[in-house]
Amino acid sequence: MSDTILQLKDICYAYDDHIALRYINLEIRKGETIILEGANGSGKSTLLKLINGLVFANEGSYLFEGREISEESLKNNKFAKWFHQKIGFVFQNSDVQLFCSNVEEEIAFGPLQMGLEEEQIKQRVDDVIRLLDIDKLRDRAPYHLSGGEKKKVAIACILSMNPEILVLDEPLAGLDRPTQEWLIAFLLKLKKAGKTMIIATHNEELAEHLADRHIFFNEEHEAEELQVFYHTHRHCHVLHPKSEEEEMLVEEGIEHHTHTKEELSGDL
Repeated sequence: MSDTILQLKDICYAYDDHIALRYINLEIRKGETIILEGANGSGKSTLLKLINGLVFANEGSYLFEGREISEESLKNNKFAKWFHQKIGFVFQNSDVQLFCSNVEEEIAFGPLQMGLEEEQIKQRVDDVIRLLDIDKLRDRAPYHLSGGEKKKVAIACILSMNPEILVLDEPLAGLDRPTQEWLIAFLLKLKKAGKTMIIATHNEELAEHLADRHIFFNEEHEAEELQVFYHTHRHCHVLHPKSEEEEMLVEEGIEHHTHTKEELSGDL
């Protein structure tokens, strides 16, 4: 039995007369982390939107777990609900995703739409709050949070639905250095747990630590898989006392400095 979870074949997409994707072919297997790289406007974000069923190909086919994903197939509410539970999208701008009156309601929104029982919803909310260590944010309004806090809440909202694939568009954008390092370590933890991830990024450090495969987009909006070799010095900063994130960085051989919570409180 194939472990392919997602397959794109000869995908083309255009905004009016502007070509955004040109004959994209891609297969993703369960547990892989795929890094999408390329210049701004080359098609990375458009591909992520297409993978999440937010836009639809003009040509080509998209299969998820062997089922066709198209504008027509997603008109079936039951099928659309199944699909959107399977794949979670963390947007570059967290404000796009956050709209409830407090963080707890925000995280509960997805499981509520899935039709889960009240006790199951509470359990999922508590689990992801614990996982991301954001209990202190539970009753706060999302629009009052820092950029790093908003990013954590946006990720918690997606993880509360336990998707098969986690899709992230420029997850480090707008975050300070300590929060970027926390997020890299957290994504490493998800990777080691077997989560399938698709990440668009310009950040070489994130790509180096996480990528199983690199897909590069050129100015013609074509995609090609390339072999990448890194020779950079691994270096980062972590929170003191020793945390799971620090242990993950040590295991990966990444040099790091420790900081107190007070030193990092600005965007954590």
